Amino acid sequence: MEPIKFPGGTYKYSNIQNFPGSAKMSGTLITLYPGGLRELHWHTEIEWAIVLNGTCRATVVEAGTGISETWDYGVSDVWYFRSNEGHMVQGLANGCTYLAGYTSGEFDDLAAPSASSSLSIIPAEAFGQALGVSPAAVSASIAPNTNTFMPLGPVPNTTLEEFSRSLAGGSAAVPVLQTHRLQLNNLAKKVDTAGGWFKIVDSTNFPISTGFTGALVYFAPGGLRQYHWHTTVNEWQYVINGTIEAGVNTGPGQFERSWLGAGDAGYAPMQSTHYLRAIGDAGAWVVLQFDGSPLQTIHLPDFLSQVPKQIVATSLNTSLAFTNLINYKSPAMVPAVNSSTSKAQN
Repeated sequence: MEPIKFPGGTYKYSNIQNFPGSAKMSGTLITLYPGGLRELHWHTEIEWAIVLNGTCRATVVEAGTGISETWDYGVSDVWYFRSNEGHMVQGLANGCTYLAGYTSGEFDDLAAPSASSSLSIIPAEAFGQALGVSPAAVSASIAPNTNTFMPLGPVPNTTLEEFSRSLAGGSAAVPVLQTHRLQLNNLAKKVDTAGGWFKIVDSTNFPISTGFTGALVYFAPGGLRQYHWHTTVNEWQYVINGTIEAGVNTGPGQFERSWLGAGDAGYAPMQSTHYLRAIGDAGAWVVLQFDGSPLQTIHLPDFLSQVPKQIVATSLNTSLAFTNLINYKSPAMVPAVNSSTSKAQN
């Protein structure tokens, strides 16, 4: 889809309206110009986001009085905003692009409640009484029934310390108990083979992220994300660059094979067996998002390895000789097939 343009940036979304197969998850790709603001807003859906390029500043406000956290985010930094926590994101001097995932297939950020839409729709008398200004000032200053969504403001030129000293309320923020920010570059690779590598962000290394998991995956040319399934979560996939073959099996006789390019999204529902494979000579980068945490996965080679080979042969209606060819320790990222990595049946 073509991005929707606003004064402060652009917006693209993927939900069941344009991707009906993604029943339980959705995503947005937001580009903020320098000074562009994803305005103060909130939503019931959990939000997990990763910065793909540029830099931005984000504030999240927790329930209570004056409890907030603000960070500057760079490439591969991650944030996690819990259900209905108020937040904003603003592009810094070079702007930014970030990919956000949500725990609903129906979510559209354009419909999220916001400061502008909530305050501009009520009577000026109620607005004025609530915020301590005259109704006349409200009528003269606030356009009625407005959702600014992504306005353009001045480019931030303050440090985080200066920002914290300039809060509209005049007092310092109360520190949060758990940070909403994680720097992915500081994480060790969960898996690293000749087929590629991935890093996983879930509640085991990002404690606040109890309802969402994310992963950054690099595919070497021809590399395969092992055939597997997830026991408790759905998987939403976004290709940053490269070309990916995606295979999803949702039940007997139900298999879909598709090819995803840069900017395309894929989806694998809970319990479905699925794989991803890089096509071409350049490899690929993919972001995976899951609507739960921690991530629980069963890989097909490991599944088969937990019973005798005769059981494997009987289940697959094949010979015992064939089961001797299977690599039961095949890794989570499988290198491209060549003469040194594959077996030939005699």
